[in-house]
Amino acid sequence: AVAVMAAVVKWASHGFSSEFLMAVRWAAGLAVFFAFYAIFSRVSLRSARWPAQAGVAVSWTAAIFLYYVSVRYVPLMDATLLLNTSALFGPLLAVVFDHKREPWRVWGGSAIGFLGVLIVLRPGADVFQPMSLVALVAGLLMALRIYLNSRLADEPKQRTTFYSLAVGLAVCLLLMAATGFHVARPAWQGMLFTPAQVARPLFVDSALLGGVAVLGALSLLQPLLVAWSLQYASVGQVAPFRYTAVIVAAAIDWLVWDQVPTWFAVGGMVLIGMGGMLILASPRHTPT
Repeated sequence: AVAVMAAVVKWASHGFSSEFLMAVRWAAGLAVFFAFYAIFSRVSLRSARWPAQAGVAVSWTAAIFLYYVSVRYVPLMDATLLLNTSALFGPLLAVVFDHKREPWRVWGGSAIGFLGVLIVLRPGADVFQPMSLVALVAGLLMALRIYLNSRLADEPKQRTTFYSLAVGLAVCLLLMAATGFHVARPAWQGMLFTPAQVARPLFVDSALLGGVAVLGALSLLQPLLVAWSLQYASVGQVAPFRYTAVIVAAAIDWLVWDQVPTWFAVGGMVLIGMGGMLILASPRHTPT
């Protein structure tokens, strides 16, 4: 979900500001959430733990914003790699704040998985560019989000998803207000599609409308799955599976930008799979 949304944003960033795309994503996600909630759910959205819920939302929104800014300037795969350093920061946060020690298989799986990601990307000098550091900060913020989310494992996942989207939308609107509600005039020649004349002021064409729908659906699905997973596993066990976003990013680079994966990429993906299997072999966390 993360890689697909980033690809849509990277395409749309030719014509729209990151702040505007963030607001569109969170607003669409909240709209989809309310639609599903009205039909399928009767869980109360009130929470006595709203500070932690707000912390999850703010750290998540800030991380994604920095990630979306970085994909404007660095390759999608590189930005996704740095975002996924959260897999390493996550267990460290649990140790620092909770004095909790993860099983050795979790640390071993994390190390093997991250080594696999490095082999896939073979980062060179470009990875240390300033905008790459922005993506690295996004990884740290995402780790904070995962840690705070684990403290809410006893909260209904629908409630956590609601707070993540509602508070996140407020943060997005504040970002837009801070930049003067900057939307940016689309640079049509940089788009993948020819804009429809009647919709030119706002949209590229029906393809961008479809992209907005994808953003909304995925922005609902992603936090829902994270909250759900933390009911059955610890932070260290969940975090390394974010490496799968790098595999998806590689596939998107191949299919959209015609960048064929190398043997290094194949070898790295094998290591990622091995790391995941090692994590699965670690003792399971049972929520109390």
